[in-house]
Amino acid sequence: MRNLKATGVFVLLLAAIGVAGCGGSTAGSNPVSPNQASVFTVATDAPLPSVISCQIEVTGVTIFNGTTNVPVLSTPQVVDFAQLSGLHQLLDLNAVPTGTYTSATVTLANPVIGFIDTTQNPPTISTINGTLSQSSVLVNFANPFVLQDADLVGLRMEFDLRQSLVTNNGQITGTINPVFDMRLLASDDSDVSIDDFAGGVVGVTGNDTFTMQGPKGRQWTVQANASTAMDDPSEPINSFTTDTIVEVSGQLDPVTHDIDADEIEVVSNDKFYLAGLFTSIRPPSGAATQADLYVRVELPDVTGIQDGQITTLGLNGTEKYLIANIRNPLTSLLFNNSALAAGQSVGIGGSLTTNNGVSTLTVHRVVLRRQGQEGSWVVGSTMIQNGNAGSFQLDDDWTAGVLLPSPLTVITGSGTNFINLSGLSALSGTQAIPLRVVGFILIDPTTNQPVMVARSVEEITN
Repeated sequence: MRNLKATGVFVLLLAAIGVAGCGGSTAGSNPVSPNQASVFTVATDAPLPSVISCQIEVTGVTIFNGTTNVPVLSTPQVVDFAQLSGLHQLLDLNAVPTGTYTSATVTLANPVIGFIDTTQNPPTISTINGTLSQSSVLVNFANPFVLQDADLVGLRMEFDLRQSLVTNNGQITGTINPVFDMRLLASDDSDVSIDDFAGGVVGVTGNDTFTMQGPKGRQWTVQANASTAMDDPSEPINSFTTDTIVEVSGQLDPVTHDIDADEIEVVSNDKFYLAGLFTSIRPPSGAATQADLYVRVELPDVTGIQDGQITTLGLNGTEKYLIANIRNPLTSLLFNNSALAAGQSVGIGGSLTTNNGVSTLTVHRVVLRRQGQEGSWVVGSTMIQNGNAGSFQLDDDWTAGVLLPSPLTVITGSGTNFINLSGLSALSGTQAIPLRVVGFILIDPTTNQPVMVARSVEEITN
């Protein structure tokens, strides 16, 4: 099993003086030597048509303080740079010296590019081993960043997939010329928040606190509060067991280095979890009995199921269907076994039985996850009902876009966050506008077509 992956890599490294953050220990309020800070890493990027994955081993990340390249990644991690697209994945937290930092360097190895072929029914996946034009990339910060005692900051590392994958007459050649954008940001900056960090529950220490184990065996303390959104209020934190697998979103606390959770979703109570992208639903309408899942995350390792490949899941309608962390109830859009679609990002929980070396997964829970889509606003498509409530259309030819309608209808509301835009009314004019939308893919029962319910709409300005 590979490590948990991020589509479009946004690596967030938090540097905090006064906090220890090395090795595989539990994150928390551990004392740190004077004149030290801590760095944690998160990932996100921009995918390409038909490219469903771009897995690269990140062998090291350092930041430069004028005299020394300080490492901020404890162990190599495989990251899927075609998965996040506007979402952020936590990779690591490490202690660093105080000082003025001017650049970052990332070292890479072993790229593998995955393609989805939608001319086949159901779609299939093929891969090629890529070639790096350079294995080390130096990025100078736009402005020097000063780390002081007790600071906690994040290193945002974004991989530009569109610029990095070399093409010839529109075809991917396999050569990767890695292009990164890296920035150090304050820990409360939304660009270094933590999205959908998955792991198993190790123990519960209170009604609002528990410990989870993430990638590479590191343990993290998670702190909830009255405003933390739970995907299922019937499953409070004090009901979690060591069979529970969760996904957590939030920010690292600048004092304790706990994860202050904005959202917590239970993805499995059976100690088994898959996450990825639906590539085919059968039958295509009505109650689904089978679903093909392109697997991006697998916990634990299971014989016959491999991340980076498609596995077929059986469904019978007894599964529990949830929309992860959605804050506004939707009455016209549904999610159940009759409202599944290729192109949806989901987490699957269930029980695993093995007889004579053959593993069988029985699905108990299907959680719809938010995802990022990139494309261009369709000129003249904006429909405003009231304020930011309305819709527009997106020409979406990115990773999941090849599985979704073209153009894709995007629904917005009063809770949608517009970034680099004054609001829905800013989507106007005679020129296409490049956008990144993060939200949920749901079926509109009035049209029986997938639509995207947007949590954020960002104009891409660089």
